[in-house]
Amino acid sequence: MIKINFNITLNESVNSNLLIDLIRKVEQIFPSKNLIYEYTTNVEKVLYGEKRFKSFKPFAEYYKSNNYRFDLLKLKSKEDDLFIGFQQSKGVLRVFGNIIKQELFLKIVTLLEQHILFAYCHNDLDITLSRVETHRSWIRKLGKVPSYIRLLPNRESTSERDKYLIDLESIPTHYHLIKTGDRLWFGACAMMYFSDVYYKYISKEIWEEFTDCEENVVLENGLRKIVLYNNLSDFENPNNRIKQWAFRNQLGIDKVAHKLIKDGSTPTAV
Repeated sequence: MIKINFNITLNESVNSNLLIDLIRKVEQIFPSKNLIYEYTTNVEKVLYGEKRFKSFKPFAEYYKSNNYRFDLLKLKSKEDDLFIGFQQSKGVLRVFGNIIKQELFLKIVTLLEQHILFAYCHNDLDITLSRVETHRSWIRKLGKVPSYIRLLPNRESTSERDKYLIDLESIPTHYHLIKTGDRLWFGACAMMYFSDVYYKYISKEIWEEFTDCEENVVLENGLRKIVLYNNLSDFENPNNRIKQWAFRNQLGIDKVAHKLIKDGSTPTAV
């Protein structure tokens, strides 16, 4: 089973009616055995709560009958490691999760495309490793450390097994998530969507000139869709790695991200 990691971040706040309607529609195409709801009961006293539901209807009734701040809802599949989450922070909603059907991601994008700031979908193992610095974790999860990855000496290690660290910047799937300003994501995944906000940082002409991919189109609502490659399980294919680096280098996304970080933003990981 190939697990897919996806994230969809919206460009505006979502009112409660739209949120409930979205959750209802997603739950219909992603049947869940559990809905885990996390909420804030008192913002000033920082009091939190959590409840579990077996289906959408009792959750919706509870949500509407209580004036609590929505923080997170997870739809847990019958397969324990598969889920779809809805997280609202500082007025911004993101939908994320681990799934096995790429068509499900595409359906959720269709539901939200007029509100999307950015979105991506990628092989879960590859994007997880793109945030892992420990050498032994790569050996355990992938069976090797690919030759294209730079190793750095681990000066704090007292063990031969941990004498090296992975240079995350040498991984084509690594990404930067900027916490301030427009709160943008800069990475190179198999399938990605970008709003026109990105043109403030990388000109539209540069986006349009990129051709080393399967698809680079602008949808009717202005959202740009880029597909670097179609088979998400084939992430170690050298041609797909070349496409990831071509995207990073031709658009200069790392230069832009590094400048934003240097100017005061701090990168975070989803």
